[in-house]
Amino acid sequence: MLTLVIWIILAALGVPIWLVVGMLGAAVWSRRKFRAAPGVFPCKVRQADAATWPRTTSYARWVHDVLLIHGGPALARTVPVGVTGIVDGPTPAPDVKLKGGNAVLTSFTSDDSSVFEVAVPSDFDAALAGPFATAQ
Repeated sequence: MLTLVIWIILAALGVPIWLVVGMLGAAVWSRRKFRAAPGVFPCKVRQADAATWPRTTSYARWVHDVLLIHGGPALARTVPVGVTGIVDGPTPAPDVKLKGGNAVLTSFTSDDSSVFEVAVPSDFDAALAGPFATAQ
């Protein structure tokens, strides 16, 4: 009887553990699949008047003139930003820490006329310009 109770307890605890492991595995798989998609680049985004850069790296991609910024542990949080043009850039950004080399910075104007800055590794500066590459 005691053995049966122990097995029931282990089974009850085992199901939530496997659910957690499964959810973590799905999040890692989803994140890797998204990062491998064409046109996706690592970045850090801030308002132009902000003093510091965020600690976490986001991933972004262009869809027409909208910059889709994906963040969070599973890249499930998406922020669409309508962009009207480039204000300045690309310029070197030595204060930004990004994997993949030296960072470059480009400033954009959004649909609501606010200015925001996006920093990417220098290898991705052409991808950052997106639909505005010919306007430079």
